[in-house]
Amino acid sequence: MYQKIVKKISDNHLYDAIKIAVAGSIPFIFFHEPDNFSIAFAISLGAILNAPTDIQSSLKHKINGLILGSFCIALITFLLGVTKPYPILFYPVFITIIFFSTMLSVYGHRANLMSFVCLLTVSLAFIRDYQGWDLIKNSLLLLAGGILYLIVSLLFYFFKPKRYIFLEIANCIEKTAEYLDLRASLWNTNSNKNKIIEKQLEIQIKLNEYHESIREFLIRNNANTSNSSNNRKLLISLTSLIEILEIATSNSFDHDRIHKLFKDDPSLIKEYQKLAEDFALSLHALSYSIKVNNVYHSPVSLGNQIKAIKLHLDEFQKKQNWSDVQEEIVTFNNVLHYAERQVEKIKGIERVYKGRVNTDELRGKYKDLEKFLTPQHYRFATLKENLNFSSTTFRHATRLTLTLLIGFLLGKILPLQNEYWILMTLVVIMKPDYGLTKSRSLSRVTGTILGGIIAFSTLYFVDNVTVLLILTFVAMIIGNWLTYSDYKIGVMFLTMYVIFMYGILTPDYNNMLLFRIIDTVIAAILALLATQLIWPSWEHLHVKKFLSKCIVANRKYVEAIKQYYIVKGEPSLEYKLARKHAFIEVGNLMASFQRMNQEPKSKQKNKAEVYELTVLNQTLISAAASVGIYIQSHQTTEASQAFGVVMDKILYNLDLADKFIHRNAHYDLISENELKKFEGSFLQIKKLRREEIENSDLSPEERIRRLEESQLIIDQLIWMINISEQIVNTSKKFQN
Repeated sequence: MYQKIVKKISDNHLYDAIKIAVAGSIPFIFFHEPDNFSIAFAISLGAILNAPTDIQSSLKHKINGLILGSFCIALITFLLGVTKPYPILFYPVFITIIFFSTMLSVYGHRANLMSFVCLLTVSLAFIRDYQGWDLIKNSLLLLAGGILYLIVSLLFYFFKPKRYIFLEIANCIEKTAEYLDLRASLWNTNSNKNKIIEKQLEIQIKLNEYHESIREFLIRNNANTSNSSNNRKLLISLTSLIEILEIATSNSFDHDRIHKLFKDDPSLIKEYQKLAEDFALSLHALSYSIKVNNVYHSPVSLGNQIKAIKLHLDEFQKKQNWSDVQEEIVTFNNVLHYAERQVEKIKGIERVYKGRVNTDELRGKYKDLEKFLTPQHYRFATLKENLNFSSTTFRHATRLTLTLLIGFLLGKILPLQNEYWILMTLVVIMKPDYGLTKSRSLSRVTGTILGGIIAFSTLYFVDNVTVLLILTFVAMIIGNWLTYSDYKIGVMFLTMYVIFMYGILTPDYNNMLLFRIIDTVIAAILALLATQLIWPSWEHLHVKKFLSKCIVANRKYVEAIKQYYIVKGEPSLEYKLARKHAFIEVGNLMASFQRMNQEPKSKQKNKAEVYELTVLNQTLISAAASVGIYIQSHQTTEASQAFGVVMDKILYNLDLADKFIHRNAHYDLISENELKKFEGSFLQIKKLRREEIENSDLSPEERIRRLEESQLIIDQLIWMINISEQIVNTSKKFQN
């Protein structure tokens, strides 16, 4: 429990929340006047509005992004204020700013946050009605607030420049440990394998994001191997974590079969499960150590555990009077080979944080690193390509623009206290997909009501300004911190912060809770109706794109493995990129399924098929990666012609599945001769290798090694063929 609290307190979100609270509080400390908080309020608002653009990047990009955000906040506020008295000018400007601010998100994560800042600025531009010099002054104060946040952010950065990225590494290690925990649970005889696989896919989505974030930091900060010890740590950590995930993903065991093979001594499997759990335990401990900046000590001895399991296996083998080529022994030896590879990688990352970095481990790791970073081009052509209704972003931009316009008009028509609260709530809760909009709407309403009740109860009993200022500061930090992990609780504290502020600044705050709840409910209803009625973007309209991309990426990966098995040697850049894209696309497919799962049941078309194809594609990647990993870590024999024929059949099945997804009825069926050739090769590859090995003049050690290779490769090929056939059969259902 204590470690969980420490990990939570040590995360980047709390660090960012403190940064926002400091920047937002400074104006009230230095610029407030006894009866006039307008200057302090405007500067503070500018600082808080600019905060979302402060994401991890190079120092140059951080400064440029925050300066641009500051000017956008001031400019949007000025344009809306200067045109507001003239409806013929105001509404076109209002609509244009909202639409193109939303469209900014086509340029990636950083632009998406800038889009949010611009939209939030639009909603908060109506807090007060400024004209003339007051408007110019207010805009300049907002600009000053944005620059103030930049200064505070830089001070935090120079105080601990590497804090963010090392916490990112710690979080990545933590998520990798969770993935290994799930793998260990598969050894339970009553485990829910489908549920575990679904959770693994969800974790892989997050791990893809962490890997991309860490890569970007290394590249943007010129993290070559001679740069610094910190960058060397990061580089080895990243490559080790990617390899740990790949090794785990590529080794999927038939747990039920292994349980049956060792039914006479289940304690052997229990020992191995304990070892698998300790893989995760080691990484959990390492993550904790990095977060609290303690010296790392290994909680277990993984090497000794493997030795103990091998001794137990030898005793069991002698007791059963089995030879080294017995199926049970060969199967369990392959399981232990996987364990040895994981121990090697886990020990490698442990050495980094014990101060034993080996520069040999870095050789070749930085080379081509930038090739793995998803490029982001800020071209006008990108925007132009998305200005149509086939673009999800365009649909969302149009929907959000109309909804904010309706919300603004309702705020004018209805006897509400402030229309800006409706706009702000809409900006925060409206997302391109229905599921997230729905969950955020419910959380927003609940959090607002709970926060309002707590805040007003506090104001009723507490009238000391100093105490209220402390409570405001604390609520602001907790609200910004928890919004990322628990949106409802985060909203509750942010509502308390706003009401405490009004309680300090405004004597007449008694009606605020009722108006806030009414405004929030109106915005939530508008958001849900708009998401369903205004050019809805149901996931079934887009899921085929993710299915196709996933199948095509898997095909390229299988083809790369085929070539790799033929040429051997070090994996090529093309092979590594094919592997990366395969893992990313199956993660994107899982994310698409999750969005579909949150939509109304009437809109969940082909839901079962989408989920089945997601799991099948993930399983295919596992089987394919298993072959790739084995080739990489063993001196394999020459690939036979039968191997090539079988791999070609898998590639053909994936091509066929992609055509079914696109409802392309004009596909070329495999010829009868090709089918016979495949069937003959499939039978040949299943029996030829064992006969070849058993009849050859090999040493016992070499014979065992080749039998292990033969069993693993053949098992995976059989599995891959079966999976590819299932992918074809499931894809056919999209023809209906």
